[in-house]
Amino acid sequence: MKNQISQYLSENGFDCEPGDFFGQEVVTVSISISGHAVELMLLVEDRFLSLPKFLILEPSKYGKLAHVNIERIEDVEVGVVCVNASDAVSVNFDQPLFLVRDSLKRHIALLDLVISDPDWNERELLREFYSNWLILCNSEQKPLLINFSQPVLQRVDVYEPLEKVQYGLHSYFVAHPSDSEISKLSEMQFAIKEKKRKVAGKAVVIPIDRLAPAPSMNESIEDWYLDTINSLSDERLRQLREQFGQWRDKHYWVVFTAITVDNNRTWFALKLDCENKKTLPLSARKFKGWRLTPISVRVFEQENVVQRGGGSTFLEDKKVAVVGIGSIGSEVAHKLAAAGVRHLHLIDPDFYQIDNLHRHMLPQAYVDMPKSMGMVYQCHAQFPWSDARYSGESLLTFVEKYPRDFFDLIVIAVGNPSHERFFKQYLLDNKIDVTTLNCWLEGFGVGGHAVLDISGKDGCLLCAYVDHTDGSRGLQSNLNFIEANQDVMKSIAGCGNQFISYGAASSAQTAVMASSLAIRYLEGKQTDSCKVSWKGDDDDAQAENIKLTHRYYQFRESLKRLPLLNEDCDVCSH
Repeated sequence: MKNQISQYLSENGFDCEPGDFFGQEVVTVSISISGHAVELMLLVEDRFLSLPKFLILEPSKYGKLAHVNIERIEDVEVGVVCVNASDAVSVNFDQPLFLVRDSLKRHIALLDLVISDPDWNERELLREFYSNWLILCNSEQKPLLINFSQPVLQRVDVYEPLEKVQYGLHSYFVAHPSDSEISKLSEMQFAIKEKKRKVAGKAVVIPIDRLAPAPSMNESIEDWYLDTINSLSDERLRQLREQFGQWRDKHYWVVFTAITVDNNRTWFALKLDCENKKTLPLSARKFKGWRLTPISVRVFEQENVVQRGGGSTFLEDKKVAVVGIGSIGSEVAHKLAAAGVRHLHLIDPDFYQIDNLHRHMLPQAYVDMPKSMGMVYQCHAQFPWSDARYSGESLLTFVEKYPRDFFDLIVIAVGNPSHERFFKQYLLDNKIDVTTLNCWLEGFGVGGHAVLDISGKDGCLLCAYVDHTDGSRGLQSNLNFIEANQDVMKSIAGCGNQFISYGAASSAQTAVMASSLAIRYLEGKQTDSCKVSWKGDDDDAQAENIKLTHRYYQFRESLKRLPLLNEDCDVCSH
C-alpha cells in the first residue's frame, strides 16, 4: 500500500519516499513552506475510515504552531496536525489514493497558514488555548467543577469529592461561591450541602488581561505561571497581595480566566501543593517547595451551559405560563426550560397517577404528587438556573391572580376545547392583551395541532373554530383530523377510567412542534399569528372505524406554519 501511495503522490507532483517507522508503513513527503523545509509523514492504514493523518517531523523547530499537537513516539518528536475533527468529514474509503491526496493538500494548506502568517497563528493558538491546556492535564483526573457567574478576582472554598463515589457531582472537586444564583433545588446545591463533604482548600480566581498561548509539553509550567503572574497589572497584583497574601495553606487551586478571540471566554486552572502551609506564591523567590499540576476546568455557569446545550440566555427573563402539565404540557415545560426560559409558571390541578407513566415526563417517584409541583422539581433538578414555580389553579382561575401583562406567553395544553374557547372569550371580554399558544393532540396517532394567537395581530384562536359549512363559530376546531361527534374514548376498567388512545411519540411530536413555535415567538422570529399541524398515519383510526375529516386526507403541509386569520371569524372581522 505504501508503494502505491508514494507512486500516486509522486505522479501528482509531490516529493515522496516510502519507508517504515518503528514497524509501521509510512510515506514521507518533503515540502517547502516560506523557505522552511518541512517533512510530513503519513501513517499508512489498511483502510482509511477517517481523513488520513500526516505527522510533521521535528515540529519544535518551527516554533509554537496552532493546530499542531506535539507528541513523542518512541522518543521521536512528531506533530499531530489537526485539519478536521475525525467525525466531521465523510470520507470516500473506496478511493484511498484520492483520499490521501486530498488530506495531504489540507495539511499543507493549514501548515502554510500557521508558518507563513504569525498573526493568524497567534490568534489560532489563543482560540484553541483550552484544547492545548487539556494536553497538559492528566486525562484520568476529573476536572475542577467551578460555578462562577462573574470573572472577577475572588477566593472561594473548594469541596473535595466523597470517597468511593465515581459518578455525579459528588465525585468532583467543586469550587462554589456563597452568592451563587443556582436554584436551591439544584443537584449542585445538594452536592455542596452534603455534610460529609469537606473543604479541601481554596480557589483563587485571577482574571488575565493579556493571555499568552498555552505552554507546550516541552515548556516549563512553572515559568509559564510566573510569566502570567508578572504580566498582571500593578493594580491586580496589589489586590492579590493585599486580599490573598495574608493567609496560608498547603493546597491552592489557581483558576485563570481570560478572553481568547471573538469575545469567547476560557477558564483553566493550576493545582499548587506544598508540604507546609505557605502563602500563595506570586514571585520566583517564594516558589520553593511548590508543585504545580495543570488541571482542566468544567464551567458550571449559566451562559456557558445554556448556550452549549443549544439554549439562549436571551430567554432567561421571559415569563411563560404552561397550563396543563399532562403528556404534552410536561414536554413543553421541559423544552422551554432547556431552551433557557427560567421563569416558568406551571399550572395544573391534577395529580400524577400510575396510568400516566408511559406518556409523561415525570418518573415513578412523583406518583400522587401534583403534576405541576413534580414538573417544577424536575426543572430545578435538571436545569440549575430554573426559577420555575407551580400552582394548582385551573385554566379558568389562574389568570385572575396575575397582572394582565405579567406573562410574555401563555401555553395552553389542557385538551379541553370548551375551556379553551371560554378562556379566549374571557380575555376578549376583559380586554387582556396577552399572547397565547394552544396545543392539542388527537387520538390514534393521526396528528396534533398548535395555534399561536399573538395579541394585536390578525388571526386568533377562534379563527380555528370557524365552521366551514356556514362560517359560524363552531364547537370543534377546523384543524382537527378526526370528525366530530364520534366516541373516541377507550376504557380498560369501565366508567371513570376512560382515555384517548395515543402514544408517547405522538404527544412528544406535538409538544416539540408547540415548543418550537413558542421559542420562535419568544425570540422575536415569529411575529404573526399562525397555525401548525403534523399529520400521522391512519392505521389505528381505521382499525377502530374512526372517521377522519376532509382536511386529513387533503393535508400536505405538516409542520409548516400557516396564516391563522379566517375572514369569517366574528372576532377578527370586526
